[in-house]
Amino acid sequence: MGLEARVNRLESHFDALDGSVRSLISITADTHQEILATRQEMREYQRESRIRFDQQERRMDKLESSINALTDAALAGFKRSDEQHEETCERFDQLELFIRQSFPKN
Repeated sequence: MGLEARVNRLESHFDALDGSVRSLISITADTHQEILATRQEMREYQRESRIRFDQQERRMDKLESSINALTDAALAGFKRSDEQHEETCERFDQLELFIRQSFPKN
C-alpha cells in the first residue's frame, strides 16, 4: 500500500472519528441542557410541594385548634350537665323528704 493510500485511509478514519466526536459533543450538550431543565423543574416542584405542605400544615393547625375548642366546650357542657343532674337529684331528695314529712305518721 502506497503512502498516498495510507494517508487517504487515515484522513478517512480521522473524518469519521471527527464526525463521531462532534456527534458525541452535540449529544452531551443536549443531555446537559435536559439535566439543567430537569433540575430546574425539580426545584420548582419542591418549592410548590413545600408551599402545599405549609398550607396543609396551617389547615391542620386550624383543625387542631378547632378540635381543642370543641373538646373544651364538650367537657364544659358535660361538667355543667353533671352539676345540673346532681342539683336535680338533690331537689328530688329534698322533695321526697318533704313529701314523707307531709304524710301523717301512723
